[in-house]
Amino acid sequence: MANLESLAAAERAFAAETVKVGFRDGFIKYFADDGIGFGPHPERTREKLLKLPPVTGPRRLMFNWAPMFGDISAAGDLGYTTGPVLYTDLTDSSKPPRHGLYFSVWQKQSDGSWKVVVDLGVDTPEAVAPVETKFTAADAVRRAGNAVPGTDDYRKLDWDFWGSIAKTSPSKAYQSLLDKQFRIHRKGIMPITDRKDIPPSAIRQTKFDFIDGKIASSNDLAFTYGRYTTVNEPSGPESGYYVHVWRRDGSGRWKLAVDVQNPLPRSAN
Repeated sequence: MANLESLAAAERAFAAETVKVGFRDGFIKYFADDGIGFGPHPERTREKLLKLPPVTGPRRLMFNWAPMFGDISAAGDLGYTTGPVLYTDLTDSSKPPRHGLYFSVWQKQSDGSWKVVVDLGVDTPEAVAPVETKFTAADAVRRAGNAVPGTDDYRKLDWDFWGSIAKTSPSKAYQSLLDKQFRIHRKGIMPITDRKDIPPSAIRQTKFDFIDGKIASSNDLAFTYGRYTTVNEPSGPESGYYVHVWRRDGSGRWKLAVDVQNPLPRSAN
């Protein structure tokens, strides 16, 4: 797990750098050239920030975070971490901090460094853990020698997921696809990691429109992202963006390890 520890160390260094120098310069340093953030629509974060002038004067907001959970491919070239975020208003010490949950996928670069390739967080009603929290690695998957075929197209996974939801139900589709260790992140609620605790509001009738993604060279871990739209909602459809992480199980089947959704503001749809 040395590669995963190095990834967690990169995440901690990213947070420390951002606390020190601010959002713009911290994110420029640690995002890949093609790294995607959501503001609120998908954008190349580093490219956008490089066009902005350096911040002068006192900072108004500081946010700090730490990795509490993560996983990595067998090849050690693609992985993710997630954990608590603390937003502190530096202009008014009487304001209580806001809490969130970050989620970042990292890819190892040709020079051996780790860079963020996609990042999508959600707000939470309270702290999911202290920012000094201990990091925990996902359980290793024991696979048979022929359990990782080389022909599956990970870019079809979201399409098949949507089809399964439409044909059966959100509950049945999720229960059949969720990995043994999974995470569901939704705005305004605490992370869901237990099948018994999945509220109906978190897994609705949803259409996924794939945009892009990446796969590990070992073909056992991949992420996809795109736009989601809920359907048949009494209050009308909700639209936003999602990130999925897919992991091969012991028999080589793709399973949903992470599902993050963040809705767009009504004015940004």
